[in-house]
Amino acid sequence: MPLHLYFRPSFKRSLKPLAQKQKETIALILEAIIVYYSSGCSLMKAQKVTPRFFYKQLRRPYYEAEVERNLRVIFYKENEKCITVLAGNHDQIKRFLAKV
Repeated sequence: MPLHLYFRPSFKRSLKPLAQKQKETIALILEAIIVYYSSGCSLMKAQKVTPRFFYKQLRRPYYEAEVERNLRVIFYKENEKCITVLAGNHDQIKRFLAKV
């Protein structure tokens, strides 16, 4: 089944202060997430989109994906839905996790 991306309002708000280059990086991360799940969770296929793709589970139900150390996407998965929650740096992710 194909994966469908959904964007929470918090994700859209987190994109507003980013520069265009950072938004392009976020788009690359989202593309790699789609490839990762569409390929049966193949990290090698996702890294063909971007060789620096990194993915890990934080705390249930949240996951983190990045291609650069300073910009990350937090999301969770419900069946074939991938719901993005936040795009930001390490400190923003840490603050988000402290609140949930």
